[in-house]
Amino acid sequence: MIFWIGFILMVLNEGFVIMRHVHPWFATKREALMAKLGSKWKIVHGLADTLWIALVSIGFAVNLSNWKVYVIALLIFWGSALFFVYVPKLIKIILKAND
Repeated sequence: MIFWIGFILMVLNEGFVIMRHVHPWFATKREALMAKLGSKWKIVHGLADTLWIALVSIGFAVNLSNWKVYVIALLIFWGSALFFVYVPKLIKIILKAND
């Protein structure tokens, strides 16, 4: 259960950051949140990162028998972000540079 709480926090925290590359609505909301929080934005985001990493790590350590399921869940999330968001973004940058 600890792993899944950390995983959900990761999806919410990192998903919001990743989605800014996909849709302007998320970019606008992120900018508004950063403007509202000011320099505290980095602290809030850093604490959320630290919390999800800690929970995911503790979840692994407490329930090592499910490590394959945990690794697959992480690979699906981060692999999807890489394949559907960052690779297309990189291709656009490369194509634009070659114009």
